[in-house]
Amino acid sequence: MPMKKPAIEKLLREPNVAVVAVTAPDGAPHAVPTWYEYRAGEVVFHTGPEAFKFKCLSNNPRVTLVVDTRRPPYKCVILKGTVAMTEDTDDLRVRRMAVSYLGKKNGQAYAKSLKGERLVIVRFKPSRVISWDYGEEPP
Repeated sequence: MPMKKPAIEKLLREPNVAVVAVTAPDGAPHAVPTWYEYRAGEVVFHTGPEAFKFKCLSNNPRVTLVVDTRRPPYKCVILKGTVAMTEDTDDLRVRRMAVSYLGKKNGQAYAKSLKGERLVIVRFKPSRVISWDYGEEPP
């Protein structure tokens, strides 16, 4: 059964590892797990300027992001859209994401290890949202 908007928003704000699906320059699909942040209807994640994910998105900015609970009752949200990318160090956002996924001590240490590295900030507002909650399925 499709999820209602408040349940979608709640799931997207949790630190679930997402799978980002992009199209490689040769047309092949490419999917990679990633951390993300969801705020005010916008998805943000980061990558390195040398990463294959960046190369794919530079060639074709369309993206699909899949977020699921990976435990019963299964819930899933699929977001589709077109990204905008900027090269930045965005230390605050990276630290906030790292703390969300790793906890305060490990997250701050991870963010500190990236200090000064060039990062590409990837953002998009979904143009399509697909969801389901198997816990809400009729018996």
